[in-house]
Amino acid sequence: MAINISIKEQAGRLVVTVEGDLNNTATKQAVQSFAPIYEHTDCDVAIECSKLNYISSSGLRLMLDIYKHTRANAHNAILCHLPDDIKEVFDLSGFLQLFKVED
Repeated sequence: MAINISIKEQAGRLVVTVEGDLNNTATKQAVQSFAPIYEHTDCDVAIECSKLNYISSSGLRLMLDIYKHTRANAHNAILCHLPDDIKEVFDLSGFLQLFKVED
């Protein structure tokens, strides 16, 4: 399944919706799609993951970059509605401790 990414401002934060498989190939596309995130330095970034089916190590690295960007600007990166299997990947990688998580 291809990756579909949308970004919008909502409730004082940037909401990034990720749908599909964030595998190695899709991560290359996602880097370009995520570019607007780096233009915002004044708000939290919420990553909506309810329709994220798979995440590879390169996808995790991309999420880590978003985390570093938000923290450098004194804001939060928030993972929203993580499916159990994706949450397990974040947990096993140690990344779950970095992000705020919302159900």
